[in-house]
Amino acid sequence: MSLPETDEPQRISDIMRQLMDTAATEGTVTVGYLLHMFGVRGFAFLLLMLSLLNIVIFMVPFISILFGLPMVILAVQMVLGLHAPIFPQVTRRQTIQRVALTQGLQRALYGVEKIENYIKPRLMFLTHPFFNRVHGMLALILAVMVTLPIPLFNVPPSIGLALLAIGMLQRDGIFILLAYTVGFWCLILFKSLGHIAHALTS
Repeated sequence: MSLPETDEPQRISDIMRQLMDTAATEGTVTVGYLLHMFGVRGFAFLLLMLSLLNIVIFMVPFISILFGLPMVILAVQMVLGLHAPIFPQVTRRQTIQRVALTQGLQRALYGVEKIENYIKPRLMFLTHPFFNRVHGMLALILAVMVTLPIPLFNVPPSIGLALLAIGMLQRDGIFILLAYTVGFWCLILFKSLGHIAHALTS
């Protein structure tokens, strides 16, 4: 079951409530089912949902890889200029506990509702389709960071991805600028980690 499409953009919190209602059953769910449940709503929406889930349930083993790989695929397709997301079967077959999914959506919903009052159309030239491939490059860099098996350090790039997706979805250039700021900070953070690792191994 996928979410219904509408001409008018819905509030992100309303979409997440629909997701929670759809996912609230026992057992496990595949990444493919999750993507199907999101519907064909574009790259930004999928990036937002995957990054939010990665933020709130990051303690689940290997969850950053489960969510990070689809985000890498989405970002690459954004850079290539594709109009709709396409995922290979090897990614779609990966599973996640449905309880973890619904609890993650519930925690993410709380945070989204807190910031929704601050989201509004601003600096809308940054959301023009002309910039989509540029934003895709930022998304790709952050998504690769998410997939790296470094505990806790995949949360900051997930935050950057969420900010970018919110800005693109709601035409809020301030959130897009915040995403680039977080992305730059993540590059500095991961560069520092590289120096530390080199020092420890030398």
